Amino acid sequence: MAKKDATNLAKKVAAVSDSTKSLSKEIKSMTKVFSDNQKVLLSMKGMIDTLIDTLEQIQKQSKQINIIEEDNQRLYAGLNQVRAQASMITNVGDQANRLQEQVNKIIQTQKEAPNPDDIINAVSESQNSIQNNTHMIIKIAQRIDSIKDDLAGISAKADKTSNIESELDKIKEKIHTVLENSQKSSLESDFGELKNSLAKIQDDLTTTVSKTDAVTHIRGEIEKIQSEVSSLIHRADSTAFVGEGLKSVQSDLTSFKDHIFDKTNTIDQKISSISDLLKRADAASLEFHKKADSLAHDVQHIKSVTNKASSDASKEIVALLKLSEFQSGIRITSESKYGELKDIQRMAEQTSEIVNLFDKVSIESQQKVSLPQEIRQWAISKMLDCADKWEIRFSDLYSVLIGKLGKELVKENIRIAQVRDIFGIRGVDEIRKELGLHESS
Repeated sequence: MAKKDATNLAKKVAAVSDSTKSLSKEIKSMTKVFSDNQKVLLSMKGMIDTLIDTLEQIQKQSKQINIIEEDNQRLYAGLNQVRAQASMITNVGDQANRLQEQVNKIIQTQKEAPNPDDIINAVSESQNSIQNNTHMIIKIAQRIDSIKDDLAGISAKADKTSNIESELDKIKEKIHTVLENSQKSSLESDFGELKNSLAKIQDDLTTTVSKTDAVTHIRGEIEKIQSEVSSLIHRADSTAFVGEGLKSVQSDLTSFKDHIFDKTNTIDQKISSISDLLKRADAASLEFHKKADSLAHDVQHIKSVTNKASSDASKEIVALLKLSEFQSGIRITSESKYGELKDIQRMAEQTSEIVNLFDKVSIESQQKVSLPQEIRQWAISKMLDCADKWEIRFSDLYSVLIGKLGKELVKENIRIAQVRDIFGIRGVDEIRKELGLHESS
């Protein structure tokens, strides 16, 4: 009876030891899971910190974008001002064209105007003619003065003629008196005196007649002189009119030239001011275009940087989501009690995809965002545990790992101690032989 109780007790002790061993294995596996989860949480914390930094950069870049939008608004306002100035420049250009047309008309008028040399020659000829006419008028005036003197003498002679007539009347009366009262003896002496008086009177009459002829000749000359004087006066008047006309023409020409010069100077000043304004407008437009180009280049650069940063951040977020999905899938698969080699193949494919995804994000963002080594080791460790749980041969597991993940990834992330615990020394030797690991590994 005691022997039978000892046997039962030994069986119970063996059962308890077996359950203790299984419980220790489960505790070890749970400890590994907890440690792996802790490492995953640490890696996720680092990723979340990176994500927070990325979000802060995005916020800063959004502020820069707001500043750029304000600059764009000011730029558009400047463009509107430039457009307004462009319309003003167009008006100035039209005014310049009109001024140029006026200048062309003025130049054409100057070409059509009489030659100043011809006008000066005509004026000099008119002056010479006026001087000659003046000399002739002076001579005529001298002749008129001499004729006036002759007329004064003739008028005095005419007075003497009237006296002679009165003397003749007296002689006639005396003759009648003599005829009536005188004696015949004294008639001859009286007739002699009368003859002498008559001869003297005849001489005076002859002289008077000759003077009268001279007066008639002088009258003709006077009329001739008057006609010449009138013609000279007419010529002098016409010459004076021409001279005054030439003087007025010359003064008009001088004032016209002065007006043209003033207007030309004004036009030149306006054209120079317009050209200066156009130069300043061109310089301002060129500077504005340069600033606009540089600002557009900066905006484009910031947009590209922002797009790249947002794209990188979005890719990193997608990668983190994929990582979370990958870990959930691996964890769910590893918790299954039953599985096959194809499940391990799917786990290896998922591991390869997540590793490649992080490598791609790291290359595109030019930052080191590769999958942490703890995650890789955790994934390979889960596949080893599943192979142990599902009783899959080590050779099949090894071929799947090498085929899906590659020798380098397996060599860097497989745990030799775990292989020793699960598959024994034979598995460790095979791993070292195939991967070229040393004993110290």
